[in-house]
Amino acid sequence: MKYLEDPFVVRGRDRFALGADTARVSGARTRAIVKVLSAWARREPSILEATRPPGPAAEGTLAEVEGASRALGMSADDLLAARRIMESLAMPGCTNFGAVGTATEDGSVMTSWNFDVAPFFRLMMGRFPLFVREVPGTIPYLAMGIPALFGIGVMNAEGLSCVVNAVGLTDDGDGLTPFELNNQAMETCSRVSEASRVFEEGPRQALKAISVGILMNWNTIWADREGNLSLFECSHNYFNEQDATAQASIASANHHQFLDHALSGGTDPATQPLMAGSFSRLGRMYALLEEHRGQINPRVVKQMVSDHMADYSLLADYGIEREWWEEKIDDSTVCAHAWNLRKHLAAGRLGAAWDEVSFSSTVYSFQFQPLCMTSWFTDGHPCKNDAIPVYWGRLLGSEVDRYPGALDPDELFGAKRQTTRRLIFSESAGGAEGVLGRAWMAMSRLGERPNFK
Repeated sequence: MKYLEDPFVVRGRDRFALGADTARVSGARTRAIVKVLSAWARREPSILEATRPPGPAAEGTLAEVEGASRALGMSADDLLAARRIMESLAMPGCTNFGAVGTATEDGSVMTSWNFDVAPFFRLMMGRFPLFVREVPGTIPYLAMGIPALFGIGVMNAEGLSCVVNAVGLTDDGDGLTPFELNNQAMETCSRVSEASRVFEEGPRQALKAISVGILMNWNTIWADREGNLSLFECSHNYFNEQDATAQASIASANHHQFLDHALSGGTDPATQPLMAGSFSRLGRMYALLEEHRGQINPRVVKQMVSDHMADYSLLADYGIEREWWEEKIDDSTVCAHAWNLRKHLAAGRLGAAWDEVSFSSTVYSFQFQPLCMTSWFTDGHPCKNDAIPVYWGRLLGSEVDRYPGALDPDELFGAKRQTTRRLIFSESAGGAEGVLGRAWMAMSRLGERPNFK
């Protein structure tokens, strides 16, 4: 069947078959990435232990890993180790929002995610990291990631949408990882209230962020086609749902706004100076949401996610007071750029330069509109690149009137998904990508031993 061979869909009669299909969609060179990442994990047993085995969802996860590993012609242990490392690397420093009802121009539903990570992720994830996952008996959903390694659910066939960003914390324990909770909610839930029960009941565990040595969880914004909107913030022992349906909009960055930091062990500028940028981005996004209240549509959102102005209004309590036009602090703008990289290098602050490159680059920008089963996708900085509407109703089995001009994925890429992944971690990689990959690996190796003791 043509549907089963679609380059933008992974589908299987069970978890094992689903895993096998993820290998097909991920492409042959994913095998090379798995080999490099698994070798990295195995070099230090403490790393493999710190990144944690699968949680209570292990049975389904392991069946999928077994199917994918056989299709890739390699060990399931190698693929599982690579997945653990990949999940611990995928530590986005993002700025997100949700808008529904009176906040939008036409009463629609929209969630937005500026995906801010180190630039090498663009080389590894390719030009279009969106794909549909489907297993019989579950709700099909659109995911972002590399099919054989990880997928974060962003919109399902029932119109439930989710955008995520990472947050550091210390309160941890055994349970489901953020990836497992997200996937479970996407496969089983139609409404925000149902997703809330999944996250509240958990149990929840954090991830070890391998490159910076912190425990990492997610803030998640959820919206459904009925116009319900909430922000979930959580740690192992604590969960808070901030219902934003009445106010019709909410934003999120890389810290807890409503969950008490004293309970979660969440970070702020007092404990981690780099977090000042998260407060700046959050303040600016709230200002933009208020400025455009009642006017939010794809054209306006394009301006919002391309914004380069800092906002220090939330930082006064931490002794940081400056005007918006003064020199930017690191990681301080919604459309993220390494504004201070040259300054750090000139002053010999190599660590600060590396931190800014790692966190302050918007690699993709996504917006999701479940009422028309559409994603808006920008490859690269939204200030420089087009946002393209992509229709997912057909592939999700949820046909609705499409947004005018929205393309099917195969129309956008000529029915040819990018399945070749660049070998940026390999010593044989050449050119700029080879230099970038080797530099990143060297810096990570330098810091990994103290991070994982």
